[in-house]
Amino acid sequence: MKTKFLSIMLTSFLAVGLFGNTVYAKETDSNNKKTFYIGSLKKGDLMLWDVCSQCSNTFSVTIRDDDTIYADIDKDTSEKELDILSHDSAFYEGGSNLRIEVEYYGSSVNLKKAHASGAIKNEKKKTIGYIYTYNLEDFDDEDYNDAVITLTSWKKHG
Repeated sequence: MKTKFLSIMLTSFLAVGLFGNTVYAKETDSNNKKTFYIGSLKKGDLMLWDVCSQCSNTFSVTIRDDDTIYADIDKDTSEKELDILSHDSAFYEGGSNLRIEVEYYGSSVNLKKAHASGAIKNEKKKTIGYIYTYNLEDFDDEDYNDAVITLTSWKKHG
């Protein structure tokens, strides 16, 4: 009985660890570049992204995997007003290492981020998609609106 209980507990812990509600995304950093690796999406999932900015620096955002570039977005003016740079969508082709790459072109940039991510669940608690939001700060006013990138995905479309 004790062995059965331990087996069930071990299986439960593994299931929570592998299939829990938390969605993690790996990332790599430097002063002017950040790469956010996106997990949990499957080939054929619908992706929707929004990118906006309120800063004077110029930068680029690329949404890609190892095989496909889904979006290549540039902020190429020093305009400080709120600027919606992209609102678009694509179907995930299933390539390895789905990621969002951000590169700021200013030499004095020291990027910091605030982020949120998680599973989108319906009323039956079934996961129907995922959301990832990254708010970047490029200086020291700590408003975290210098680049705001949101990627949302759904398993079913139509």
